Amino acid sequence: MSTFPAARDDRDIYRLAPAADAAVLETIANRLEFRGTDEGYVRLSQGYLARLPRSGVRRILALGCGTGIEVRALRRLADPGTIIVGVDHSPDLLGVARRLTVQEGLADNVTYTVADAHDLPYVEGEFDIVIMHTLISHVGDPIEVLQEARRVVRPGGTVAVFDGDYASLTFGYPDHGVATAVEQRLIQLIVANPRIMRDLPRLLSETGLVLTAAEGALYANIGTGSFWPGAAESYGALLARSGLLAEEVVDRWRAFQARSAADNTLFAASNYYTYLAHRPD
Repeated sequence: MSTFPAARDDRDIYRLAPAADAAVLETIANRLEFRGTDEGYVRLSQGYLARLPRSGVRRILALGCGTGIEVRALRRLADPGTIIVGVDHSPDLLGVARRLTVQEGLADNVTYTVADAHDLPYVEGEFDIVIMHTLISHVGDPIEVLQEARRVVRPGGTVAVFDGDYASLTFGYPDHGVATAVEQRLIQLIVANPRIMRDLPRLLSETGLVLTAAEGALYANIGTGSFWPGAAESYGALLARSGLLAEEVVDRWRAFQARSAADNTLFAASNYYTYLAHRPD
């Protein structure tokens, strides 16, 4: 088995997006939009949107909205008069979100705002629903973000959190030492809080939110598929030039994942969780 030095501090490309170069931003935007085209991932990740309250809902806040995938999905589901606000800390990603929202004819009552989820520019109880969709795994202080979500949702309102348990992210590879090393560095590159979804029941309670429903699911590509090979290729390209691992090691791993998807021998998987909570009246 191969051995590698201990991992350094995270370099979460999503958390650091406001300072990212054009290549990283393009990778992020393309990956976010690709996820919205993968039927299996969409069923898994957006299933809770249809279960959100609709009666009397006037304002919805989507934190960490990126290119606006979930904002556009909400616009298709919500009543036409419902105002949907997407927030992200990256002006570039919000530029993509605005363009795509207009192109798809979904701009009515949709606005996008550059803001920090740790310190939101909204008053107490301003929203009926707050969603955090693949955000909590990237933020600098998850408790602060949950506290802000609780503050800006009205009493009785809903807070929804969907994200991956990226500590469970794994890919098949014949050299298990290399496999472990690549997975560890890949996690460093794409997520700051890989175990956060395991902590969320406790953190929701500590921030004054009451858990009302939760579910978890494994999303795997076994034999073949496109979701995880796409992640291996796009994130692997960034990992190869990150300095976290030798470039040739990462390139061999990327090539193996592509071959596995082509010859029906792929294995790649991660767990995902959805939590629905409310702010007590």
